Amino acid sequence: ETTKDVLTIATSIYRCLIASDNAGLTIQLTPALVKMMMRCTSHVRGELKTKMQGLTSLFFGFCASCSMAAIKANRDLAESLKEGSSFIFKDWEMRSGIFKSNLIQTGINDMWFANRSDEGIIYAKYFDPLSVEILVLVLTVVS
Repeated sequence: ETTKDVLTIATSIYRCLIASDNAGLTIQLTPALVKMMMRCTSHVRGELKTKMQGLTSLFFGFCASCSMAAIKANRDLAESLKEGSSFIFKDWEMRSGIFKSNLIQTGINDMWFANRSDEGIIYAKYFDPLSVEILVLVLTVVS
C-alpha cells in the first residue's frame, strides 16, 4: 500500500514536470518504475486535448450539426483561426492581446486547477510562474 501511495505521488509530480520545464531534471529510476509512470503520464497531452476540444468549440462557436452548411462553416472558422494563429489572441478578429485569450487560461484552469486535489494546486511550485512549455502545450493541442 505504501509503495502504491509513493508511486501515485511520484506520478503526479512527473505529470507536472513533463508539462513544465524539466530540462534540469535527473531521476534515477528502475525500468519497471519508469514503465509504470509512463503508463500513467503518457496521457497528459490527450487529456488536455480532450478538455480543450470542448472549450474551443464553445469559445469560438463551432456548430455541432452534421449539415453540409454547418460543416463548411466550421471548417472556414477553423481555417480562419489557424491563419496567423489567430486563436492565441484575446480579440482573434482584430488580432490584439496576444496570449491573453480566455481560452488559454480556462484550459489551464480546467486541466491543472479545477479542484483542491488537482496537480496545479498540490504541486503549485511547478506552475509558479507558468512555464513557456505549458503555454506551448496548450496552444499545440488547440491548433
